[in-house]
Amino acid sequence: MQLFAWETLQAAGTAGTSGADFLELGIGSRALSMGEAFTAETNDLSVIYYNPAGLGSMSHPMLSVMHQELIMDSRLENINFCYPVYKGFLGVSNTIFWVPPFDKIDINGNKTGDVVFMNGAFTVGYGYDLEFMYVGASMKYVYQKIDTLFINSVAFDLGVTKGMYMYSPFDAPIRNLHLGLAILNLGSGAKDNPLPRMLRMGLAYKLTNWFGINMDFTEDIISASDLYDFSYGFDESFRVNIGAEVSYLDVIALRAGYQVNEGNRLTMGIGFNYVIQNVAFNIDTSYADSGIFGPTYSITMSFKLIPKIVTYEDRIEAQSHYKMGIKYFVANDLEAAINEFKLTRDYDPYYKNIDRKIEDLREIQNLMQENQKLEEEIQKQQ
Repeated sequence: MQLFAWETLQAAGTAGTSGADFLELGIGSRALSMGEAFTAETNDLSVIYYNPAGLGSMSHPMLSVMHQELIMDSRLENINFCYPVYKGFLGVSNTIFWVPPFDKIDINGNKTGDVVFMNGAFTVGYGYDLEFMYVGASMKYVYQKIDTLFINSVAFDLGVTKGMYMYSPFDAPIRNLHLGLAILNLGSGAKDNPLPRMLRMGLAYKLTNWFGINMDFTEDIISASDLYDFSYGFDESFRVNIGAEVSYLDVIALRAGYQVNEGNRLTMGIGFNYVIQNVAFNIDTSYADSGIFGPTYSITMSFKLIPKIVTYEDRIEAQSHYKMGIKYFVANDLEAAINEFKLTRDYDPYYKNIDRKIEDLREIQNLMQENQKLEEEIQKQQ
């Protein structure tokens, strides 16, 4: 009975009928506490679920594990890992949604055993940094076990993320505005039902280094009417998610979010960053009110798999030298720009694309020197 209640709850609010509804559940406590407004977020391992393009924005290897307590004794477990490959990051994720075994009853009301209900998705994704934007894709193997029935299917996610600068009167990151677009769960159906295909559009804006706001627009594309029938599909499948985050010295973060047309839920959470000797990790939590079904909450622990710990002060210094390097580059003082970028790397070896930028400037510098020699030889011949 719990199983059918959960499936009914998940199906509510969608215009079409889909299988593997657990794929609509959010991943990552930081994202959950911000109302799942995460399509345009960057440098967070949970982006593999919301928009695989965000993997291209990662700056170092990471490992995260999550446990979430849901309604009616159901649980969600997740483990994510990413590692740099070429000019992007390869991500691997495994998610399991399950409920404790419950009694199997025959027509006479006698117990004949236990029913095992478990859904899972194993995902491999890759995000690539094109410098002017991030692109990404992932493939999921979806598996479901309901008593003696076993179902499997394959799905694909595609996404892009564009970063740019938007005016802020405060000190803000170089690219403080990101726009994201993703299409999720394209693939074979789960038995006789299609997967919960979704179109996600979002933005993430950092007003300052310590305050940001995100907004997502999500539309189901399970059936054609979800895209054009706004008198029916819009009311039932279009969702707006809003989230905000305030952090202090990158040590503690307070988050909140609101989900419109998805239960109209208020979400909130808190995060801590810790360093013990040479191990840096985050602990994030989330809480959401599900009305008559009670609250849901989660905890996520993430580990930065890096040999050098970068402090908040290091990142601020690195960003300052990076901005100065950009100014020298615009002024055509390449040597000074290279020196500033080297200082950026000294403070933060994981600063995004800093090695590539130094190599590009050196290449430009060499080309300019060769061009100068060529002009001198031409002048001598004249």
